Amino acid sequence: MALRGSKTGKLLPTGNVTDSFDDVHATCIDAGNPCVFVKAEDLQVDGTILPDNIDAHPTLLKRLDSIRQKASVAMGISKDERSTPGSIPKIALVSSPVTHNLLSSEQVDGSAIDLVVRALSVGQPHRAVPITVAMACATAASLEGSVVHQVVAGERADASGITLGHSSGKILVGSTFDQAGNLTEAKVFRTARRLMDGHVYWKS
Repeated sequence: MALRGSKTGKLLPTGNVTDSFDDVHATCIDAGNPCVFVKAEDLQVDGTILPDNIDAHPTLLKRLDSIRQKASVAMGISKDERSTPGSIPKIALVSSPVTHNLLSSEQVDGSAIDLVVRALSVGQPHRAVPITVAMACATAASLEGSVVHQVVAGERADASGITLGHSSGKILVGSTFDQAGNLTEAKVFRTARRLMDGHVYWKS
């Protein structure tokens, strides 16, 4: 997978670590997939909002898509807002880590994550977080001044990388930069989960 510039040829397609669209600060990054990150608090919503509540919110989806379209033009993905593709750039809300409820009604411990992310694609809120968005988020978290860097916990929950809390749980991702500040690696740490439990009986 391309580490940077998968669609635009640049890690920071606008040339800036932060931009402003509709008076909302955003970080536009292209690592794996073009993504736009905004802080939940800047849109006056709780960062732990769940997908159904994003859908039900009277203005949030429209505001996010307006930001996404303007970012698309600034990133060189589309020539104008009306021609913005539905699939890129992705957009995601980020916020500081807190203990909160998941879709399963279980909780994720705020001390076990480094930030909270709520991703959207094709106008729909994800029930988890797409891998390419997670990788872009890990990269943005390492860029001083980015909106992701502003909300990420100072002390890592796991020294291996950045632990993202999403609507269904958490995921560990990471990024590596060389001495010149160029992104050299973006990675995802996969964990196994139990699919079933039971007993097997046999005759010898």
